[in-house]
Amino acid sequence: MKLVTWALLFSLAGCGFHLRTSDIGTSLESARVEASKRNLLTQPLRRALSRSGVNEADTGESQIVVKLLDQRKVRRSVSVTGRGRAAEYETTLQVRYQVRDADGVELIAPRWVRSERVIRVDRNVVGNSEELELLEQEMQNDLVQQILRALNAVTRTTVDAG
Repeated sequence: MKLVTWALLFSLAGCGFHLRTSDIGTSLESARVEASKRNLLTQPLRRALSRSGVNEADTGESQIVVKLLDQRKVRRSVSVTGRGRAAEYETTLQVRYQVRDADGVELIAPRWVRSERVIRVDRNVVGNSEELELLEQEMQNDLVQQILRALNAVTRTTVDAG
């Protein structure tokens, strides 16, 4: 049994397996995020880019421009109690974005990213609003990670081609 475990560990180490990260700072030095002030992802995306080693730059100085075009936030009841009250809600957060390079060439055509969560409503719990806030932050982080993975893919492709 031990031999099989060791063989498996060595084969994983030798196959090039590694965890996926959002470290796009190796292929991207500067970016600009454009969005309305009301867009929920503006600040989380800027913070994530900064943590990844990407500097925020002015319009003419950035390698890429990430434009957050639109957002949708929908909450609907997915189940009800015997008294006709909502027992669970499904919350969906969607953001439409596009990416252009410094010359205005479209790197990522306008597309939607989406995150969904179902939350159980407990009318006896005081912290329900705090739970909803944490859920929304989690959904925003999920969307930011989706955008960062797309940026990582397109910037690595651009760097490899250039």
